[in-house]
Amino acid sequence: MAEERKPKIDLKARLGKGSAGGGANPTAGAAIPVPVPQPDQAPPPVMPPPPMPGIPVGSPSPFAVDPSNPLAAVAAPYRPPAPPQPTRIEVDEATVQQARTGARKQGLLVAAVAAVVFLGVGYIAGQAAESGEGRNKSRKDASELASDVGAAKTKLQQLAEKLEAGRTALLKDRSYPSTLAKDLGGINIDFDGSKLAGRRFSGFPTDVTFQLVEFVTAVQALNDRKQLVQGLLTKLEKPLTDQLKAPPGQTTVNYVVVVDKDPGGNNSAILAPLTAPIQFTPPNLSLPGEFNFTNPLTGSASKLAAYKSGDVSRAPGAIYVVPKTFDKACPSETSGQTAQLAAQLANAIRDIRGEKGGPQDVVTDSKPGLLERADLLVTGLTQRVAK
Repeated sequence: MAEERKPKIDLKARLGKGSAGGGANPTAGAAIPVPVPQPDQAPPPVMPPPPMPGIPVGSPSPFAVDPSNPLAAVAAPYRPPAPPQPTRIEVDEATVQQARTGARKQGLLVAAVAAVVFLGVGYIAGQAAESGEGRNKSRKDASELASDVGAAKTKLQQLAEKLEAGRTALLKDRSYPSTLAKDLGGINIDFDGSKLAGRRFSGFPTDVTFQLVEFVTAVQALNDRKQLVQGLLTKLEKPLTDQLKAPPGQTTVNYVVVVDKDPGGNNSAILAPLTAPIQFTPPNLSLPGEFNFTNPLTGSASKLAAYKSGDVSRAPGAIYVVPKTFDKACPSETSGQTAQLAAQLANAIRDIRGEKGGPQDVVTDSKPGLLERADLLVTGLTQRVAK
């Protein structure tokens, strides 16, 4: 079977070109018939082909290519794209206002977030700075408190020495310490609660802080006791001076008992103070023949013979009262204040010096005094300064 020949494609006819001499010899299948106008008929109008996408509209180029040809994209001449036409956009005023409000709110939100961030950074930086300043102030306060406690200890030592000297004068030397009240007034232990005001206790050990509060309380109690001792010394100066001038063991008779009849005729006894007390050293008592006394009922001065013997209902007389029995039954104000003075002196010294434990057979705990507690405080505060 003879092989069929493939039809030959005339590219020149497809491209719209003739031969070199201007003639065209298209193949039978490719020729395009051109209508010939009749003499009495107008030629039909030429309708431009419909525009194709991507193909510019205008007079056909002599180099026009069939759009279906694969080479059309290469053979088409370049034309720059037409400039875009200006477009006017109309926006409603309410829309603009709403957009402005939204932008303002968004701006405020961003500003608020930024402020919070900046405040957080500032707070952290401030906390760090404050923490550093707090530590420095704490060390400075500890140093100042240590100095104040040291000064208070010096005053405590001076006060203890004055109290011990006055106590020795009263009990051993039997002499009134006439300058003790003035000396105590000149010693002021300046360590009260104002020393702790405004202090920074960060970094202080708990025991040191507790000891500071206790030290303030104990010093204030000692200052109150010191004022009490001063008042007693001033009040008892004359009676104590007279009492201490008497020789050791000397006794003074201050009262007598007068036996007499009351207005109803009954025998009665009257306790009357002597006008001039009688001093003696037991057992050597020499009584006068009569006693001069003050009648407590009338307040007048009276005198009676010392009773010797006989019926007192017929011959009234006066009998002296043994001093010790009277002091037991009716302790004098001076005697009570003297005992109180001695006790206050002993307590003040014990508060400063401390109290040691008793013998081994007696269960008593030792109590540190203010001097020892001051040393402990200075050591603890100095350690805080060193940290």
